[in-house]
Amino acid sequence: MKKLLIASLLFGTTVSALAAPFVAKEIRIEGAQGDLEQSILASLPVRAGQRVTDQNVANIVRSLFVSGQFDDVKARQDGDALVVSVVAKPIIADVQVKGSSAIPADVIKQNLTQSGIATGAVLNRTILNEFVKAVKRDGYEAKGRYNAKVEAIVNTLPNNRAEVIVQIDEDDTAKLDSVTFNGNESVSSSTLQEQMELQPDAWWKLWGNKFEGEQFGKDLQAIEEYYHNNGYAKAHITKQDVQLNDEKKRVTVSIDINEGQKYDLRAARIVGNVGGMATELEPLLSKLHLNDTYRRSDIVDVENAIKAKLGERGYGSATVNSVPDFDEENKTLAITFVVDAGRRLTVREVRFEGNTVSADSTLRQEMRQQEGTWYNSQLVELGKVRLDRTGFFETVESKIIPVQNSSDEVNVIYKVKERQTGSINFGIGYGTESGISYQASVKQDNFLGTGAAVSLGGTKNDYGTSLNLGYTEPYFTKDGVSLGGNVFFENYDNSKSETSSTYKRTTYGGNLTLGFPVNENNSYYMGLGYTYNKINNFAREYNRDLYLSSMNFNGNSIKTDDFDFSFGWNYNSLNRGYFPTEGVKATLGGRVTVPGSDNKYYKLSADIQGFYPLDRDHRWVISAKASAGYANGFGNKRLPFYQTYTAGGIGSLRGFAYGAIGPNAIYYRNDASGRHPEWVPSTDVVGGNAITTASAELIVPTPFVGDKGQNSVRTSLFVDAASVWNTKWKAEDKAKFANLPDYSSPSRIRASAGVGFQWQSPIGPLVFSYAKPIKKYEYDDVEQFQFSIGGSF
Repeated sequence: MKKLLIASLLFGTTVSALAAPFVAKEIRIEGAQGDLEQSILASLPVRAGQRVTDQNVANIVRSLFVSGQFDDVKARQDGDALVVSVVAKPIIADVQVKGSSAIPADVIKQNLTQSGIATGAVLNRTILNEFVKAVKRDGYEAKGRYNAKVEAIVNTLPNNRAEVIVQIDEDDTAKLDSVTFNGNESVSSSTLQEQMELQPDAWWKLWGNKFEGEQFGKDLQAIEEYYHNNGYAKAHITKQDVQLNDEKKRVTVSIDINEGQKYDLRAARIVGNVGGMATELEPLLSKLHLNDTYRRSDIVDVENAIKAKLGERGYGSATVNSVPDFDEENKTLAITFVVDAGRRLTVREVRFEGNTVSADSTLRQEMRQQEGTWYNSQLVELGKVRLDRTGFFETVESKIIPVQNSSDEVNVIYKVKERQTGSINFGIGYGTESGISYQASVKQDNFLGTGAAVSLGGTKNDYGTSLNLGYTEPYFTKDGVSLGGNVFFENYDNSKSETSSTYKRTTYGGNLTLGFPVNENNSYYMGLGYTYNKINNFAREYNRDLYLSSMNFNGNSIKTDDFDFSFGWNYNSLNRGYFPTEGVKATLGGRVTVPGSDNKYYKLSADIQGFYPLDRDHRWVISAKASAGYANGFGNKRLPFYQTYTAGGIGSLRGFAYGAIGPNAIYYRNDASGRHPEWVPSTDVVGGNAITTASAELIVPTPFVGDKGQNSVRTSLFVDAASVWNTKWKAEDKAKFANLPDYSSPSRIRASAGVGFQWQSPIGPLVFSYAKPIKKYEYDDVEQFQFSIGGSF
């Protein structure tokens, strides 16, 4: 009897003591009907007609209560009958989350489901109440919403059902009033504050600055990382104190720091099981800067480099631990990298997870790690990078999982989170020369999950309207050959230009291009295209007359149909696509008209740009850029006058107006009397058939911008130079226009120097430059301040 009483108290149930064991001629269930009643009867350890003992009753009570379906269970003897009375927990008919925005309601409902609070489940009030406490503590208080209220409401419905409502009043996030640093003798408080995302509230911040516990933890880590990357190898935060005011609306923070001493890195070595790769691993130590300030990030880079190098030979589970040896007298330290290469692994399978839209075959085309070969961490990482570059995914993660019952095989898993690859974009921009421009586009980057891209876009500015329909198949063949095509239309009218010789042009056509990858940095392409041009409203001009004469055209309206063959080579080793700080990008290309074209001409181009960091942080960078272009006619035909080159403006020669540099127009006009036409030189630019540009820039840290903001802005000091000339300007032309410059000479170089600023703003990239010409000629159109929205130089 004593045991039954203890069980009753433990499980919150009631058990009536039996006078003596008895034969239960009948077993009745009270408080349950239908399927639940039959389920209880089936689970009982005794049946009608069997002998019932105290132990049988205790087991019945215990098993039913532990099942979690009942709030109360009782058992008693009623004459010759055993009566089991239950109070069933309600079944959840509906779950709602109301009042949440800082934490999405879907996320809360998903966590409720994982906790067993879901439609059709038995309501467990204990679990529900604990969940509500966790949401308030780990959800809202961690986000700085200390006054948030989270309440569980259970509404009783007929037939033992219940409606569960999680009612939330989020309230406002507490504001950070101040941050105080203690113990920082070597590093200023302002410098430490710059390492934090959380910033104190101030009157000029319209919405104040919210305090979030999760972000505060990341900021503490960032502060320690700053110390560790500036020589303070033993620096650590000893205490952080977060104080709330009485209303829990304002927060003050105090951070205590033990800086320790500043150390230089004296030496480094690699020991341990290196898988027979000591010779290959030793050069990795050259990444360290010996006899210079210790930086923890450099050590981590070498650790990762060692793992990566071992991984290239199949050692996918290598471990590397760095052990410091401090010399307190000389304030130096030495690092020993202790390596355990582990076993060499092979890859059984490469699998993908999360790709509900993209076909497996589309992702597999980006893979470089092959199944059934030695595991190579570099190839696995390259597959991840290539998946990232497709732009189809928000995140890409790779991992290796050991194959069950195998000690030397792994599966490579790529887990992706797909993004919406279709987009409709509208934009507005402004350029110093082109004025206000409007852009609109519709694009699908992963058409039907195949990886192909389809786009339709258009632009309108002061000079005209353009439309373009494009299609690109990145894997036209299994070898990675790409196929791209465009259909385009352009209506161009530069009659508003104050620097260029004007005309109107209507153009439409299309092209197809095949791209051939050579390796990760090199590729080449070939293409065929068709272009229709209609040119009119152009004044009679000397160079244009030469072109018209070679084409046997009359009047000031011409039409041409041209077919062209294009080709080129691309090289790209930049460390990132926007605001690169290291690497080289180069292109060589050409285009030539083919038989069947009205025009006969070709164009060649070469461009190269390099970035060379001057410091370890890549904050001071030298950038150099050069380009050259040459075009000419053949078969006794001249280069079309609308295919000439000009320079000036952002992108070629800052400090000079857009398109303002190049040979000038010579118009055929009447003399002062109006009776004798003659060739009259003008300051309008018609351009030349050859061009070279060069630029050197010193990229510097942007003033008044914290370390974390430097990646979204760029400031540079630059020198630009350019020359445009006409190789067809012959001796007879020079003699005929002796008072004009020698347009055939490339030595007529213009140059400028100035400062540039770029900002990747929320409304698009903003580009500003201020340049002063340091070499110019008479009548050059100078434009010292220039800017644009939606472009980069």
